[in-house]
Amino acid sequence: MTNAIAFVISIFIAMPILVYILLFSSAKWLTKNHRYAVNLAIYGATPFVIGSVYFLFLTIWNVSLLWLILIFMALIGIILAFYIWQKNDDFDWHKLYRGFWRMNFAFFLMIYSFLLAFGILYSVIRSIS
Repeated sequence: MTNAIAFVISIFIAMPILVYILLFSSAKWLTKNHRYAVNLAIYGATPFVIGSVYFLFLTIWNVSLLWLILIFMALIGIILAFYIWQKNDDFDWHKLYRGFWRMNFAFFLMIYSFLLAFGILYSVIRSIS
């Protein structure tokens, strides 16, 4: 049983877009609310996207860059907190939390796409030569 759970989690980390699609389609089917389904899918898929970026770095360069990922997440939170504080003259933790997950999803999805393309090209070039 634990092997099956580990297998499913590893598939979700390897393909975070699959998590997004599953969460979105499930939420859309259950709630019939498109906006809520997108937000739920983003919030649920973000940890898997971050995990996949970590493992792509580990696979391509054989080095753990968890410290760099955590620094980027902290910087995103700090910049977003400063922006919310300046724009609203009042600090709203709920906006910070939502914005933090959305910005992390967007940032790490871009990094994931780049690393995926780079990893495929790197593997092809390495196998040719």
